[in-house]
Amino acid sequence: MTAVCAVYVWHRAAEVKTPVVQQKEPSPAPTSQATLDKLKQLGARWKRNQHGQVYWLFLKRLPLADDDLMVLRELPEVQTVTLRGVHTIKGNHFTDDGLRHVGQLKKLRYLDLSVNYQLTDAGLRHLESLKQLEYLDLSGCHRFSDACGASLAQLTSLRTLKLRQTSLTPDVLTALSQLPELKHLAVNYAKGMWLNENTIVPLEEMPLEELEGLLIKDENLPLIARLKSLKLVPFEQDRLIKDDQLSYLIHISQIKKLNVVLTRGISDTSQLKQLRMLPELETLSISLGKSSAGVPLDRSGLLALAKMPTLKELGIGLVNVPVLEAISHCTQVQKLNLNVDRSQFQPTDLVYLKEMSSLKDLTVQIALVSDDLWATLGKVKSLEEISFNRGWPPQKEPPPFSMASLKQLQNLPHLKGLDLNGFPVTDEGLGYLGQCRTLERLELNNAPITNAGLLQLRHLEHLKRLNFYGSKIDMDTAVELHRFIPQCRIEDNWCCGCMTIYADRSVTQK
Repeated sequence: MTAVCAVYVWHRAAEVKTPVVQQKEPSPAPTSQATLDKLKQLGARWKRNQHGQVYWLFLKRLPLADDDLMVLRELPEVQTVTLRGVHTIKGNHFTDDGLRHVGQLKKLRYLDLSVNYQLTDAGLRHLESLKQLEYLDLSGCHRFSDACGASLAQLTSLRTLKLRQTSLTPDVLTALSQLPELKHLAVNYAKGMWLNENTIVPLEEMPLEELEGLLIKDENLPLIARLKSLKLVPFEQDRLIKDDQLSYLIHISQIKKLNVVLTRGISDTSQLKQLRMLPELETLSISLGKSSAGVPLDRSGLLALAKMPTLKELGIGLVNVPVLEAISHCTQVQKLNLNVDRSQFQPTDLVYLKEMSSLKDLTVQIALVSDDLWATLGKVKSLEEISFNRGWPPQKEPPPFSMASLKQLQNLPHLKGLDLNGFPVTDEGLGYLGQCRTLERLELNNAPITNAGLLQLRHLEHLKRLNFYGSKIDMDTAVELHRFIPQCRIEDNWCCGCMTIYADRSVTQK
């Protein structure tokens, strides 16, 4: 039997693709004119996004009542609200109840409630639903108690919290340690916000990068090392730090300014080598003190400063010649303030500054002023600004030097600013200064100059500011000078010091 096999081939019908029509999303509705009229009536300022919706609202120092804030319910896109200082305006009735309306702004990211004395813990409970809030300022709201920490802990997106001039104590820190995103915290130092073994526990649980208002005794500075995420120092930048305390700070990567005192004077600068661990340090002030008798100078820390490329401003004292030679290796420094040890230093010793190729701004003691000083500074070709530290109490006697020595300043091709306040500059001196054609600022207060001598400055075509308080220059002469240099602001004590010849804007704006 022959088997016959029938083969069936099935063909799948080609699918017919029906084009999908994308439904265009309707444009978001802009904020209505009626709502804008309400805002205008309140005195508010606002900004709108590309869809015409109000997203930024400024209600600072307005005579608001709680019910006035009902308008916020018509502004669902608002992300920023400023209600600072509403209490200061007569007729306001802004209380905790007004925060009910603020709590409806689900997209709110920035809220400033500072300096509102009527707000209490009850008001903050209205804000617990603001899960996108990143910035909150309660500074000056002194009726809050530590119990408000429970409400603050609900704001889990908070990155910045400011609590200055409040009644909150260190007890609130435990609640704040529950905020997983908190980067910047400003606390109230007046309520004993000290860094100690108790406060460090909740603080180190926070991912803090900035901490303001904390009080820190020297013996508790080691605790700073436990705040691993800090990027800025948690104390005022002008605070003096002993060199043996630097190890507690070297993990703080964004320190830009420090004032350091050497505990062993210039006999041992080795601790300064730790500063190389601060990659963003720009400004450094060092108090050296006097060297110990018979102890050799250790320059290692000063020489290490030359290996810090970000260091641009350096203040240092008391400086002797070996110290100056060591810091002259800091060719990256642009601004230098020197307080010298006059018993071991002469103006000609400043010749080491020639090695500092980036040096633009120099401040030295007025006691150094002499013919030798001008001759030496005339060799530091990079200088743009020269000024003087007059000390306290200020030196009464004007520094002695010959007017001809000012001619040395003509050797500085980039000189822009010169402070000669209180110097006995005469008409002869003005003649030499008038040849410093790059000058933009010249201070000549109390100089014994005359009307005829002043006009020798008429060729300073770049001069923008000229002061000569305490001189005997007539205003007519100053006006005549201004015709030659209209871009310059000229100040003197005519009419009890209130007269000024302002720069011609048509010239300065070109």
